[in-house]
Amino acid sequence: MRRRVLHLALFLLGPATAGAEPLVVENPSLPAGLFLTAGLGVVDLEPGTGLDIPLGLTALAPRHHVMATVTVADFALLQSKEIRYRPRFYRGYDVCLDTVTGDLVPYRLCRGKTNTLRSFSVDLSLLPVEMVYVADRPGVLHLGPGWRGQDPRTVYGTIGMFFPSPTGNAVGARLAMGREFIYIGFTWGRDLRRLPGL
Repeated sequence: MRRRVLHLALFLLGPATAGAEPLVVENPSLPAGLFLTAGLGVVDLEPGTGLDIPLGLTALAPRHHVMATVTVADFALLQSKEIRYRPRFYRGYDVCLDTVTGDLVPYRLCRGKTNTLRSFSVDLSLLPVEMVYVADRPGVLHLGPGWRGQDPRTVYGTIGMFFPSPTGNAVGARLAMGREFIYIGFTWGRDLRRLPGL
């Protein structure tokens, strides 16, 4: 009886499945590329803490489980950690006190100042897993060592995520820590092969 039911089912389904194409499930893969990148984050250095804008190139090779970044210009806009001049309220007025001499000084000295530091860096990261998903978006987890050229010159470790897309755009986030150096921020990139005229 079971054999007859099976034969009947195959007979009825035969015409429906005869013209159907086989189901193909594609294995997603991340695109390799050379990305022009710009970042925005917060940096803490010995001279102060502030906004950091790194500009550079990122080469991604998921098949080889490696990613390299060269930051050709790193602009840090720092609020000075100078604590010599402190604001005080004295006889109904806001005044600025020189904590070393004890004298009152012009109030503009208590507003602090912004220092601009330039540096450059290189880091080489490994991709410990083939692919990660965040909000259904495929990307890579990367971690490895790096070297900062100046202010301060130091070796650092970095960890982050990078999400390239088939359109040539990319976004990422990373944390880097070294001697007297901490950076955390976001990165946006564009594959050089997708730029007009290239």
